Amino acid sequence: MIHKIKDLFAGVMGISLMVIYPLIGLGDLYWLWMAIQLGNFKMFLAGLFPLFFIVTGPVGAWSLFFGAPDWVIRIFG
Repeated sequence: MIHKIKDLFAGVMGISLMVIYPLIGLGDLYWLWMAIQLGNFKMFLAGLFPLFFIVTGPVGAWSLFFGAPDWVIRIFG
């Protein structure tokens, strides 16, 4: 019984990661698109610098579905 639960958990986590990784990649591309639309070169550079992918990917993915957060517009807009 425990083995089946472990297999189920591993499968769910694997599928989740297969969805999250491409979504973060799309989010980073959307971040770059928002930077172009806002005309902010610093925002664009932040989207290209790998250290900032931790922030730009999830925020870009969020923005893709729900719109840009107000703090992004205030800082970069």
